Amino acid sequence: MTIISAEKWKAVKIITIELRDAVENLQSTPTSLPTSEPAESQISITLAEADLPVVKLNGSPNIPAITYIALVYAGGQNTDSASQTVYWRLLKNGSSLSNGSFAVDANYYWTITARYFDVNAGDTIELRLWASSTNVNWDYDAYVCQYTRPFPYASGVVADLWIKTKDIIAHPTLTQGNPSVAKIEQYRLSSGLTHYADRYHLYDEQEHFERWSEYLMRVGGGDVYQGVVYNTDSSARPFYRCNYIPTKIIIRELK
Repeated sequence: MTIISAEKWKAVKIITIELRDAVENLQSTPTSLPTSEPAESQISITLAEADLPVVKLNGSPNIPAITYIALVYAGGQNTDSASQTVYWRLLKNGSSLSNGSFAVDANYYWTITARYFDVNAGDTIELRLWASSTNVNWDYDAYVCQYTRPFPYASGVVADLWIKTKDIIAHPTLTQGNPSVAKIEQYRLSSGLTHYADRYHLYDEQEHFERWSEYLMRVGGGDVYQGVVYNTDSSARPFYRCNYIPTKIIIRELK
């Protein structure tokens, strides 16, 4: 049944997203973590344009509104005969964002998924690590950038839009070490106008008509949920988090 005739719609707009593969590093020999906070971070990455996903609106890279996030992973093992504590600190451009700790059982592997919101080329993001025993090591790290909060108009514009998310993928896929996915965070459609407009826990293609402003969707891990999460496992390292992400969004505006 046709609810609104075709002549009531403006031309189709299509947002396409090319996501990058994660950059991974697995050490041949694990490195013991220090027992106090180090002066320099073990993992420090200065992001380049080539690290960012390629987001286009109708084939042009000049989409009016887009935000980038970064996921940084680190993994290792507690080889001690007792439970130990891993401590972490996140930094961006030299400033501390947050810090915390978590316990790792004896002989268990650990993985940190650190999520940095609103990053751009030229930013330096860091993950600093230490532990309660030198028998806790790290030997794996990786990073990848994703997108969130796309919008086909400038900030402040309000429009009645039909949108459809397409080509949903789980991202990233890590391959080095003995990887296993701990959780895939689900994306949310979000109008940017009110909290109640969020469509929670989406992992497949969605079609929706609503009044929108500021952004069309938000990625789960890195936007809806920021900061650090950790996972421990008896065999998998990295035991990591990733996101369900649309790689195409089709948009029609009501005239």
